[in-house]
Amino acid sequence: MTSKRDHTTTPEDSPAIAHNAGNLTRYLTAHGTSLLGDQIYFVALAWAAKDAAGPNGVGTALAAASLPRAILMLLGGVISDRYGARKVMLGSNIARTVLVGFFCLWAIAQQPGLTALCIVAVAFGSVDGVFYPASSAMPALLIEAEKIPQANGLRQAAQQGALLLGGPLGGVVLAAGGLVAALIANGAALLISIACLLLTHTKNETAQKSSTTTAKVSQQMMEGLRYTVSSPLIRDTILIITIASFGFAGPANVGLPLLADHQGWDATGYGILTGALGAGALAGALAVSTTKGAPRPGITAMAMLITQALSMTVAAVTPYLWLAAVMMAITGIGLSVASAITMSLVQLNTHTEHLGRVMSVMTLGMVGLVPLAYIVCGWLISTTGVSATFIIFSLLEISAAVIGMALPTLRAANYRQLGHA
Repeated sequence: MTSKRDHTTTPEDSPAIAHNAGNLTRYLTAHGTSLLGDQIYFVALAWAAKDAAGPNGVGTALAAASLPRAILMLLGGVISDRYGARKVMLGSNIARTVLVGFFCLWAIAQQPGLTALCIVAVAFGSVDGVFYPASSAMPALLIEAEKIPQANGLRQAAQQGALLLGGPLGGVVLAAGGLVAALIANGAALLISIACLLLTHTKNETAQKSSTTTAKVSQQMMEGLRYTVSSPLIRDTILIITIASFGFAGPANVGLPLLADHQGWDATGYGILTGALGAGALAGALAVSTTKGAPRPGITAMAMLITQALSMTVAAVTPYLWLAAVMMAITGIGLSVASAITMSLVQLNTHTEHLGRVMSVMTLGMVGLVPLAYIVCGWLISTTGVSATFIIFSLLEISAAVIGMALPTLRAANYRQLGHA
């Protein structure tokens, strides 16, 4: 099978850069610290909203941050293809740093009200939405194709590390120094990310820019959607991982605290469950980063999704906290491995000039529908109970994975058949 990637030679497409592990390390540091800053910011935003307007204010402020991020992801993919993923990441980080700076000065002068917090949240979420597709495209622009699966494993590890550390770190800083200290910590993380990106060099950035800047933004967006749908492997992979992500997000974020309360495990049990989930996800990502790739990646990813869903079901019905924690760790491993594999499959089968737009569709599927999953999960728990809701969402994931196994595109997908140099 011939390669689908763009082999246009550019000044940046040199073997020295393509094989430069330092570029990947700097990108991973930039990605991880940017996400770490995001987590600290969300802790600060939620706490400030709680002080301003109580529990309803928290939901309003977080929704104001999440919705524009989801809406603008497709536009972010266009911008990434148009100007280069590294430059888009850099611009997003700079814009967020400026916003955090203004937010910090505002917090010093007076306690922000809910309206002001929502304005900041919308602006921050809009810039954040541009960041995600660009960051998802970066591994394929940094290193040779055969190392992309390991690079995505490392990317997942950096992401999980940021998620594990961000919340607790944000809480500690917030408790020690208040809202202003948390915002300063957020800004410091973003500045580290900016410095790393300034020192990072990508392949094909010049070719990527010159091949896309002549078309209108709307035309590029539609072209990206058509390209995504026209490739059976890309289309099927994104569809399955979107359904699976929807099935996981509700129980993992809305369901776990309610499960801990339902079982009488209280806040301590909830902390143990979330810690086990995060540790498992980190372990799964590291496992992917140390292997050359599964011999049958499509089948492996679907099997891991089934394992993850079954483990989540056991965690929901067992009365034993230790067993639930073990199951949540396995859940984290399964989701992390499946996500890294499917992302690699999509990247390796996408032309470089379309990479940002395709990754924006995939990112939208994986995280853009999370607010809807929260709403559906909360409604189901209120009507059917916690355990029944976990089972319903798990069945949704299992059904998607079984369909994926039956699809010829995913069943036959193989890294070694992709033919990338």
